[in-house]
Amino acid sequence: MSERLKRLRKRRRELIERKKLKKAKIKLPTDPVEFCEKILHIRLTGYQRRLLRLLAEGHRRIVLRWARQTGKTYILAAVLIWYCSTHPGSTALIVAPGLRQSLILSDRIHGLLNQMEPSIRRGVIEKALRTIIRFRNGSQIVALPNSEHLLRGYTAHLVICDEAAFFHNDEAIFPHILMPMMATTNGIMIVSSTPWGRRSIYHQLNQDPDWVLIHVPWTEAVKEGIYSREFVGEIEKLRETRPQAFRMEYEAEFIEDEEAWLSQDLLAKAIDEELEYYRIEDRAKGQFYMGLDLAERRDYTAIAVIQREGQLLKLVHRHKFPLGTGLAAAIGYIKTLRENWNDIRKIYVDITKHGDYFIQDMHEAGIPEAEGIIFTQRRKQEMAQLLRQRIQEGRLRIPYDRELLNELNIERYELTKTGAIRFYHPEGTHDDQFWALALAVYAAETEAIPRRPRISVRRLFDGGIR
Repeated sequence: MSERLKRLRKRRRELIERKKLKKAKIKLPTDPVEFCEKILHIRLTGYQRRLLRLLAEGHRRIVLRWARQTGKTYILAAVLIWYCSTHPGSTALIVAPGLRQSLILSDRIHGLLNQMEPSIRRGVIEKALRTIIRFRNGSQIVALPNSEHLLRGYTAHLVICDEAAFFHNDEAIFPHILMPMMATTNGIMIVSSTPWGRRSIYHQLNQDPDWVLIHVPWTEAVKEGIYSREFVGEIEKLRETRPQAFRMEYEAEFIEDEEAWLSQDLLAKAIDEELEYYRIEDRAKGQFYMGLDLAERRDYTAIAVIQREGQLLKLVHRHKFPLGTGLAAAIGYIKTLRENWNDIRKIYVDITKHGDYFIQDMHEAGIPEAEGIIFTQRRKQEMAQLLRQRIQEGRLRIPYDRELLNELNIERYELTKTGAIRFYHPEGTHDDQFWALALAVYAAETEAIPRRPRISVRRLFDGGIR
C-alpha cells in the first residue's frame, strides 16, 4: 500500500470520527463539582469540594497545605481536566521541582481520563502524551520543571505549582516568570506543597491575606474515611517515634530544624530542577566520584555518585540496599557501575567497622579506585563541613528526591566540651545516605583542591544560611 493511500485512509477515518463527535453534541457541566462527580466519577471529600467551590466562586489565588495521602494530587489532576475541558483555547501548566514530579501529576490526569466514558473522552481529548495533553477545543496541559528557560514564553490561564517549597529559584521564578505569564489572562494559580523551610515563597503565601489557604491535617482525612485503620496506626506510631516528621508530613505544619546540620532552607537551594539520576545500566560519561557507606547490624549500605563539571558537583546516582544485604552485593554493584560508566576517578569507603580487608576485596574484584576512610570524630567533622560548605556555595546540586532530602535533614549535631562537633541521628532514623554523599563529595574535593587549614567552630557559624 502506497504512503499516499495510507494518508488518505487515515484522513477519511479522522473525518468520520469528527462527524460522529459533532453528532453526539457532548454537553459538559461547567460547574467543577458537577464535572468531577458526573464526568470523572470522583467521590469528593469535604475539603476537595471546598477547593472546587472556591474555583467556581472565582477565586484566583489559592494555596494548599495538605497532609500526605489526602487526595491532593488526585483533585489537582481533576481541576486541570475540568478547566481545560470547559475553557476553550486555554493553557494550563504543571510546574514542579523536577520533570519527574510534574509527570506524577500528569500520570494521575491520564488515570482520570481513563475513568471517563469512552465517547466523552474521545470528544474531549485530541492527543494525550506524558508531557502534553491536547484538547479538541484548543486547550492544552503542559508538564514542566521549574526551569526558567523552559517556562519563558508561555501565556497561561491556569498554573499548578506542586511541591513549591522545594523550588530553589522561587524568589526569581514567582515574581518574574509565573506571575507575568498570567498578566493578560487574569489566570488562576494554585500553589501546593509539603511544608519545608521558612524562607520560601511558599511559606510567605501561607501568611498572605490575598491568598486563600486550605489547610488539611491528617485528622480531616480520618473523618472522611480516606485512611485505613492500619495506616492510622502507622501515623500514630510516627507521632511517638519521630514527632517532627509527623508534624510536617501529617499535621502539615512548618517545623523548626535548628538542630539539623543541613537545614531545610539550605537543602531546598541545592535542588536542580533539570538534574535526573543516571541509571546503573546507562553509559554515562564524565568524571565520577563515589561514596560507599557500609551497613552495620541495623543500617543500610548506601552508595552516592558525584559527577564533577569544573567547579560544579552534581549528585547523579544513589542506591540504598535492602536491610540484610551482604557486602558482596555492594562490590558487584560498584563493579557494574565501573564497567558501564566512563571514568570513575575515586571511591571512598567507610571501613570503620570492617577494616582494610574490604578494600582488598574490592581491589581483587577489579576496583582499584577504592580507598578506605576511617570515621574518626575529626574526619567526620571535616567531611560534614565540606558537604555543607559546598551547598552554601551553590557548588553542590542534587535532584528533587524527597527520600534523600528527608534523610539529609535528619542528621543532628552538638558541640562537645572540647569544642569539636559530634554528629548523630534520632532513634529510629538512618543517616547512611548522608554519609555516602559526604564521602562522595570528600572524594571529589580532596583530589581537586589542596588541603586547607581546619575551619574553627566559631568561624563555621558566622553568617550565611545554615
